[in-house]
Amino acid sequence: MFELRELRNFVAVAERRNVSAAARVMNISQPALSRQIQALERKLGVQLFERIGKRLILTAEGEDLLLQASDLLDRAQALVNHAYGLERGHSGLLRVAASPQTIAWLLSPVMAAFRQIHPRVDLIVSEGHNDELVEMVEHGAVHLSVAWLGVNAKMVGQHLFSAQLQAILPPGHPCTSPTVTIADLANDNLLVMRRGFLTRHLFDQACAAHKVRPKVLLESDSTHTVCALARDGHGVAIVSSSARNTNELNNAVPIRSDLCRTHAQVSAVWNPSRYRPASLTAFIDLLAEHCRARAARDARESAAVLA
Repeated sequence: MFELRELRNFVAVAERRNVSAAARVMNISQPALSRQIQALERKLGVQLFERIGKRLILTAEGEDLLLQASDLLDRAQALVNHAYGLERGHSGLLRVAASPQTIAWLLSPVMAAFRQIHPRVDLIVSEGHNDELVEMVEHGAVHLSVAWLGVNAKMVGQHLFSAQLQAILPPGHPCTSPTVTIADLANDNLLVMRRGFLTRHLFDQACAAHKVRPKVLLESDSTHTVCALARDGHGVAIVSSSARNTNELNNAVPIRSDLCRTHAQVSAVWNPSRYRPASLTAFIDLLAEHCRARAARDARESAAVLA
């Protein structure tokens, strides 16, 4: 028979991938918690964790137990709340991830609002390019990423916003059109994001569709870097409209194409086959609410400019 205490301690370690951190949260000594995990493994007759360097990784059996134990603990807590008529806030750990630019304009304010509502939930944020973000969710390194799903059929997501490919033209650039194509920029030095970013996926797709061999001056991890170089006249920066905290986007020109898409749908992405904390839904709702508010504000500002 399992005790709820055993399952709570296991979930604490599994969520944090660290015995010391889990021991502090559960108010137990690290050696005692390690012994409890070992005793649980002996009771089950399976290995729940593997140690790779200083990191703990869940085995397949550990992943399965985490999913079931978390669900059981949530239902046990719901029963207690119902019996006593209590409205308790969620507690636990929530791991989220996004690109650096999306963290700046979306994740950061949403995290602040979430902490006001759920102060007992520990938030851990990671950053990466789009391919890394999807991989983090797929392998359970995070519970949620803000990313473009692409053709990944294992993940599910809730649409948040659309990312449009845009060009930041340097001062004195001859193009005066309200939009451009990749072919219009074929003779320019281009400042692009490195492979793995959604912006780079869209850029490479447009170049292939228009049979353009781009003159790439720089591949960068930073939208601010390519924008700064464009501002100083070194080339055309290829960016995404998702970099909304970048001042240079005020002068951005959308990149159009009749041959391929130059935009993509960005979503809150999670893995339905892995453990999902009870607080995940509330966090996704806040993300969607923030994006709707931002879209409404952008629409009002555009209407004011046209008026």
